[in-house]
Amino acid sequence: MEPLLNSLNPNQKEAALCTDEHVRIIAGAGSGKTRVLMARIEYLLNDLGVYPSRILAITFTNKAAAEMRTRLQNQCPQDAKNVRISTIHALCVRILREDASAVDYPKNFTIVDPDDQRTILRKSYKLHNLSPKDLSPAKALGQISHWKYQGLAPDEALQRAQGWENVHIALVFQDYYNALKDMKAMDFDDLLLKTDMLLKTDRTVREKWQNRLDYLHVDEFQDVDPIQYDIIKNLTRPDAILCVVGDPDQTIYTWRNASVDIIMNFEKDFQPCKTVILDENYRSTKTILDASNELISHNRNRVKKDLFTSKPDADPIVFQECMDDEAEGMRIAKLLEEEHRKHKLAWKDMAVLYRSNYQSRAIEKGLRLYQIPYRIIGGLRFYERKEVKDILAYLKLLTPPTEDDPSQKSLDLAVERVINVPRRGIGEKSLDDIRAEASQRDVNMLEVMRNPQTLKPATAKKAKKFVDLVDELREDLNNIEDVEDLPDLIDIITDKTGYEAMLEKEEDGETRAENIQEIKNDIEAALLDDENLTLSDYLQQVTLLTEKSQMDDTQDLVTLMTVHAAKGTEYPVVMISGLNEDVFPSRRAVDEGGNAAKEEERRLLYVAMTRAKERLYILWNRGFSYQAGRDKLPSSFLMEIPEESQSQKEEREKKEQETKNHFQNPDFLKEARTLAARRKKTKLPAKLRPGAIVDHAKFGQGVVLEEKGNVVVVQFDAAVGKKSIMKSYLTLAKQE
Repeated sequence: MEPLLNSLNPNQKEAALCTDEHVRIIAGAGSGKTRVLMARIEYLLNDLGVYPSRILAITFTNKAAAEMRTRLQNQCPQDAKNVRISTIHALCVRILREDASAVDYPKNFTIVDPDDQRTILRKSYKLHNLSPKDLSPAKALGQISHWKYQGLAPDEALQRAQGWENVHIALVFQDYYNALKDMKAMDFDDLLLKTDMLLKTDRTVREKWQNRLDYLHVDEFQDVDPIQYDIIKNLTRPDAILCVVGDPDQTIYTWRNASVDIIMNFEKDFQPCKTVILDENYRSTKTILDASNELISHNRNRVKKDLFTSKPDADPIVFQECMDDEAEGMRIAKLLEEEHRKHKLAWKDMAVLYRSNYQSRAIEKGLRLYQIPYRIIGGLRFYERKEVKDILAYLKLLTPPTEDDPSQKSLDLAVERVINVPRRGIGEKSLDDIRAEASQRDVNMLEVMRNPQTLKPATAKKAKKFVDLVDELREDLNNIEDVEDLPDLIDIITDKTGYEAMLEKEEDGETRAENIQEIKNDIEAALLDDENLTLSDYLQQVTLLTEKSQMDDTQDLVTLMTVHAAKGTEYPVVMISGLNEDVFPSRRAVDEGGNAAKEEERRLLYVAMTRAKERLYILWNRGFSYQAGRDKLPSSFLMEIPEESQSQKEEREKKEQETKNHFQNPDFLKEARTLAARRKKTKLPAKLRPGAIVDHAKFGQGVVLEEKGNVVVVQFDAAVGKKSIMKSYLTLAKQE
């Protein structure tokens, strides 16, 4: 098989052949970085005769590692299996198993996966009488991971914890820590942390591994965090060669501890070092790349590069402003349908990207109405999100009885969902008692709580407090005189139930609050369709929207996802939704992180734009934002994105100049005046053709360039220039 080196461009080849000093490869989006890594390893094996096991290649996903192995197997079938290609976690497992005793673990220690973690948490939750509704397991595990990265033991975390939630997470942390210790098990964080500690503190282990590796390679280096970087540095002996590949312009995971400064300062840590920039893009059109280059050029903390391609200019980027969220969702659906019908694109060749998950609601609605099959990557459908289902359950409790359900037993599902959200101290045993009495009396659970007969006094007291809250909210609903104020009921619910206060204590509370505010937008949109809408009508609409049977089960699906989830993907057609100020860039991120966060938001948009191969659509809207309390504004980033590529601009200006030169040519003007002298003035015809000679009382004679409704664009002589004039102010000279 032909060596990969023969297929590389000059910069790629330079990066592949640099084997006598450290290398930092700044690889732009779509620049073929994986091919370069594989060509480099192939060169080390076949040309330099490096023994396979002395080459290490680290990546950060199993999928990427598998792709590397497959590519190398095709090029070097004899040696590929002995090259050390693995994820950072798999490498840590190998290191720890060899010297497990040094970290007080057996060689066959257990690795717990996310499912195992949740099983351990369930036992701890039962011990502390916690419910997943009270404390999200995902949130608990995230906080535990954060504490571990800070080097905090469970008892230290408990001492520092503030508020009910963090105190209980610290208690769960202690149980979780003890369970792993008893099982001699490690989670994914432990694999990194204990490897880092082992390599730093045990010189024998550190030198053993350093002496095994001559050439080290790290992919996606812009996403490395400080712990991972320490591991990489401690694996690299002074005379070994380290090659890192990444793009500072695509650092979008600082919230996971990644730091753009690591790749930016790499040359200071490893000397001598050569930096090679891969700036030829093999994915996107020139139009998309020119716009992306211009956007990211506004960042200061970067390695300067301008992506280019040998592909010709193609369709311009489409910018669309819509009236509101619903109109934007419908517009996206229509554009997708047109791409599918006109360009014969499969649904799976198109993606819709957005900054935050809450933005998917209006898009999903539009896609359903157009019956476009879709999937959501890395998130739940809008109406399946916990906080959305909670608020909808509260709304359900406020609906009046119907002929089909006079006893309102259908409310029991809503009661069970929110009776302890937020926590009200009504445990499972108390709920069993309420259920039993409701069944015996053939009434709903609210009626039992309103007029208990068999409940224990303590249970009855707590239950009565909940049903009084429901009755108060029903009264609030009845007091809403104007149906247009129905969305305000959401704020009343979150305030009086304590739901808003509960979210303020949660790490992801602001994101969840945004989803709740989207319910207000949803109700407002429903009111536009039906000014007589009732709460029951709205809830029925939502129920129909959440039926899974409506979704096409085929794999040919449009992909909806956040930009973070889109990293590493590409699609012929990409639509970026919600490019509004305070949304993209995120106001919360910028408020917390300042200019550094603004640069990360710009990198995030850069990543979104460079996912597109052929056509790119960018949309925003002017609707009301309940989060900001005002109408939305277009994103400031729009000012940084040119509407046309440089070559398109030059071609347009060239044609404009040619037209201007033609009509301002002295010979043309002389001929026009001679012709006009043989005409007499008359009324304009209904339709003017370009080239017609017209008269204006002030500007004199001119030549019609184009007609736009009642407005005519006329080229007068050089002293006057081009003017747009109402037709009623012009007359046409008729030949005598």
